[in-house]
Amino acid sequence: MIAEVIVDVAAATVDRPFDYEVPDLWRNLVVPGMRVEVPFGPRALLGIVVAVKNETELARIKPIVRVLDETPTYTEELLRLSSYLSETTLCYQATALLAMLPAALKVSYDKLILTENPRRIHWNQKKISQFPSEIQQQVLVAAQKGEVDLQPIVKEKKTSKTDKRIRLLDATIELSKQATKQILFRDYLMERPEVLWSEVMHELDLTVSILNSLEKKGVITVETIDVNRNPYEHLVQDIFVPSTLTTHQQDAVDAITAPDETNTFLLHGVTGSGKTEVYLESIHTMLERGRQAILLVPEISLTPMMVKRFKRRFGDRVAVLHSGLSLGEKYDEWRKISHGEVDVVVGARSAIFAPLTNIGVIILDEEHETTYKQEENPRYHTRDVATWRAAYHKCPVVLGSATPILETYARSQKGVYRYLPLKERFGGELPPVEIIDMRKELERGNRTPFSLPLVEGIKQRIERGEQTVLLLNRRGYTTFVLCRDCGETLQCPHCAVNLTYHQHQDCLKCHYCGFEAAMPKTCPSCESKKIRQFGTGTQKIEEELAHLIPEAKIIRMDQDTTSRKGAHEKLLNAFERGEGNILLGTQMIAKGLDFPNVTLVGVIAADATLGIPDFRASERTFQLITQVSGRAGRGALAGQSIIQTYNPDHYVIQTAKRHDYEAFYKREMQLRKLGGHPPFWFLGLITISADHPLEAQAEAEAIAGELRHLESDDLIVNGPLEAPLARLKNMYRQQVILKHKGQEEVREALRAMLALRIKQKVQVTVDLNPFVFM
Repeated sequence: MIAEVIVDVAAATVDRPFDYEVPDLWRNLVVPGMRVEVPFGPRALLGIVVAVKNETELARIKPIVRVLDETPTYTEELLRLSSYLSETTLCYQATALLAMLPAALKVSYDKLILTENPRRIHWNQKKISQFPSEIQQQVLVAAQKGEVDLQPIVKEKKTSKTDKRIRLLDATIELSKQATKQILFRDYLMERPEVLWSEVMHELDLTVSILNSLEKKGVITVETIDVNRNPYEHLVQDIFVPSTLTTHQQDAVDAITAPDETNTFLLHGVTGSGKTEVYLESIHTMLERGRQAILLVPEISLTPMMVKRFKRRFGDRVAVLHSGLSLGEKYDEWRKISHGEVDVVVGARSAIFAPLTNIGVIILDEEHETTYKQEENPRYHTRDVATWRAAYHKCPVVLGSATPILETYARSQKGVYRYLPLKERFGGELPPVEIIDMRKELERGNRTPFSLPLVEGIKQRIERGEQTVLLLNRRGYTTFVLCRDCGETLQCPHCAVNLTYHQHQDCLKCHYCGFEAAMPKTCPSCESKKIRQFGTGTQKIEEELAHLIPEAKIIRMDQDTTSRKGAHEKLLNAFERGEGNILLGTQMIAKGLDFPNVTLVGVIAADATLGIPDFRASERTFQLITQVSGRAGRGALAGQSIIQTYNPDHYVIQTAKRHDYEAFYKREMQLRKLGGHPPFWFLGLITISADHPLEAQAEAEAIAGELRHLESDDLIVNGPLEAPLARLKNMYRQQVILKHKGQEEVREALRAMLALRIKQKVQVTVDLNPFVFM
């Protein structure tokens, strides 16, 4: 028996399956999708079995060292998907395979044995690797039969959560009259056949020493058992009441859930039009048919609110996957999916790889968000993976947004995607938008970041007991630090960017590499004391707002305040309970949040993102303003949006004011056509990084020269150019940009180009259809 194995080595020379002999000991366990340990040169490495066969053309092959799983980690579908990702994103297949695994299975090969089986108790709490191969094989077979449970080990700690199950063994054993707690516990157990230590220790105020004493005396037996973590166990499932859908909502549900439907749909609904209800009803229909569902959200900040709605509707049938969970929580959720214990998966980008086996619908909420694009290998777009998996399962994909990306909307207009509009807001009108020209505020002598109408609007809401959302798309205290004498700006020593001042830590930070430095008292260049912070960040806005409106209770949401586990949910819950009357934040507050008491939305420096050197800057600004404006007036109370700008006549500001996506789309498509940008052309971004700027430039020129002979009416090579972020983490960066109309031909050319650069010091990365050009 021969196994074809992809070895965990990210190198072009080994990016193929290797043949290994399967020893008789492992023959009944090895199937495609299994993780194995294999000899590779002088080392033993992780391998993934992608196929098995009866013969090989090689004269001598090495045997598999051991099998790491009792059941396949990868389904046949995920193995095929890894080939697709390798082909379309130009990554190694091993990289694609590892991207699909929960972190707990990437970090360690070893597993802990847990069992309640009396015949297997001598294995309990031991690592599988400490046994000889014959015993390891018996353990895996026992695990297949459910006689033992195997848990991966991370840094010598169990990723599984354990508890102690306690049973009364002998109530007749005499206990000292002074041991009152021991007597209390024994008597408590006489009325109950078994208890869990986590529950009883708090109820009876017991210590571990009491437990150990009773076990030593033979009064009780104690077993360690595995407990699945459930970070959402406090949520209570609602009694299901069928929703009353509008005609348009019902039409959308009927189209998505039509028998044998395999289309990709664009659900284009204005903010507050009830897209989530369409998702819930569509998934409910699929579950009734015995199918499964994946719902993706773009950011962790949206996950708590979406999870609440789905957990309350579908209860324990929902698993949650996102980066805010601990390693153990993620593994527990992944295992529930793998074992077929759940039917609905809710999560961020990586949840698209959930090992479901009978998917009935895949939904991408807020499909326009750039976070659906993976910026590291494999550089996939979640929409493409969803489309591939939907084709495999013969099911529909739903792309939902109030402001879809132009490429998606263009495809819906051409009939490539089916168009499902929801043009009416559920239970009311879209909030009126007022544009404030900040130039006139300056003329009046107002030097604060807040216009007078915005300040008055916030005060009125506080008086009425209503809430306000304020958006500023920048974190930190100020944008940069500058010396007024010599003009020196303080830059990161590793990246070509200005450092940002953070007031709470009184330090300077680089938002690209994480470098930190103390705020200097004098200029490092000329030693002048006239060193000041300029620009405005969320921290400074919070401080100035508190000064202007002392009665304001501000909850700030940005990357600094939400870096701790569970911080998103904690802050949003506090705002929902009314502990804050102003929610101030970066773009994470702009979408998906639904608070009925929010009646005012303010956008500070709405046009700040228009100046970014990116052809999508106008589109992102329109999306941001439209999305955050839609947070107001979602309940019974009327809402209002105030947009502050120095460029009030810009078409992005004007179309966003009218909530007019069609007008924005037509204007932007004209500009995209003139500029030769998507959706009229595909793009490819080649980034060259080196320790020395001349090395990066020379390699970039060589690559551009190799590709230039392919130029035609359908392929244009731009560059080499210095990257907008010319130095990142001490690496100098150049770019070559391809504009083309044929995906496959360009992939072949780029594959050949990368093959010539296998062992060079200079790093070359390729991103097909990039979203970030920095």
